[in-house]
Amino acid sequence: MKRPWLTASLLAVIAGISAIGINHAATVALDRGISRFRAALPAGATLTYASARPAILARGALLTDVVLQNGNLTFRAHTMRLGHPIPTPDGGLTLSHLDMEDPTFQAPNSIIRAHSAHMTHLVTPPPTIGKSGVDALDFGHINLDRGIVDHLSIQNLSQVLQPTGTHFNSLTIDSVQIDSYGPGRTTTVTTQNAMAIVSRTALQADRTSHMASMQLALQDFKLTQPELAAWVATQQTGTTALSAIPPLESLELSNAQIISSDRSFTLDTLTGKGTRQNGKDSSTLEGQGFHFHAPQTKTPIHIDGLHSTFTYTQERTAATGAVHAQGLLAVPDLTDFRFTIDMTGPSDQQLKAKSSQTLQDAVRLVQMTLSLHGDRLVQLLPSVNAGHPLNSTEQDQARTTLAQGMEMALSPYPSLAVLPDYVANPNNRTLSIVFAPKPPMALSALSTLASTPVGVMSLLSPDSLTVSAQ
Repeated sequence: MKRPWLTASLLAVIAGISAIGINHAATVALDRGISRFRAALPAGATLTYASARPAILARGALLTDVVLQNGNLTFRAHTMRLGHPIPTPDGGLTLSHLDMEDPTFQAPNSIIRAHSAHMTHLVTPPPTIGKSGVDALDFGHINLDRGIVDHLSIQNLSQVLQPTGTHFNSLTIDSVQIDSYGPGRTTTVTTQNAMAIVSRTALQADRTSHMASMQLALQDFKLTQPELAAWVATQQTGTTALSAIPPLESLELSNAQIISSDRSFTLDTLTGKGTRQNGKDSSTLEGQGFHFHAPQTKTPIHIDGLHSTFTYTQERTAATGAVHAQGLLAVPDLTDFRFTIDMTGPSDQQLKAKSSQTLQDAVRLVQMTLSLHGDRLVQLLPSVNAGHPLNSTEQDQARTTLAQGMEMALSPYPSLAVLPDYVANPNNRTLSIVFAPKPPMALSALSTLASTPVGVMSLLSPDSLTVSAQ
């Protein structure tokens, strides 16, 4: 009767002694691993922690109150669990999992925080030679099966504002999930409840600078993109040819908002898909629910486009670099706005050659067509111009006065003679504007001209511009 009890007791003692031995060996291996890691750090970089113990079942380690500092870059985490760390032959690192609680990364001009971060099957490449800090990490060659970040926040600490332009202030996201990231892989990125705060400065008529803040919010977002890592490499180093990046596979977002102190824009849903076949890249975007409100202006504007739709399609031919795009915004009982754009650009072969010419210099506008249909939208113009609401009679009178003023102002530009007549008498007609510069104009040159009133006027040549109303 005593033998089973005795056998069990002996097994327990043997297991305890073995566990002590395994734990001791694991502790020694962990100490050696940390020592090797410290020895490999750049000169001046330090690693400190409150405690470190082996996680035997995960063949890894658990560290608490971790602080890794390299110059003016600091990483902190309350806890860090590393599963099965294995150095790669080229100097990288493979982890079966990496779990962090309260991670924080601080740089001179930004601070990134999260409640937690969890990653599985993470492979990091060796540091880039000659670089340090974040620049030493090649984000285009990281491999990751899945990464989940809860309550991510990014804050821009820089207070330097450009005289004109947009300044990023902060970004918060409830959750971010990345699946199947790395070279040659199709990656899916999912976010929930993202909100960004940006400031925009602009020069007013008296040459003084005016700053306005905007809130950008996005409830749900999901993107599936082949070769996303190649696009990230392009943003980081600019060395990856854009031809290597196929169009998006799918896109879904809901409740996108742009809110400022005096106006707001909302898009209820947007979906997209793309394909690459027979030497052509094709993409389609479809949106529903376009809303615009400007209640604080002198003439309040409200567009409740519950049943409004937006469609955009784009096609690029790899062999020639030609791009054709077209779009339609339809708001019931208000307007139908259409546009088409034809451009020429570098072919895939030219992109692979990695010319020093920027993409904006290489892409040229061949033709752009805009068309506007909807009397109600035209009828809003007099009220907006007057600065207060008008009744129907006042609107007719004001529209006539506005048309007369436009006719005088545009008299030096015969190609625009149709505009005053359309404003005075829309009569359910469609206004069409065709801009076809001769020769085709680089996007960089077009942007420069469009940034000044004199430059805009130079684009109104009858040879390049045709306006009609039918």
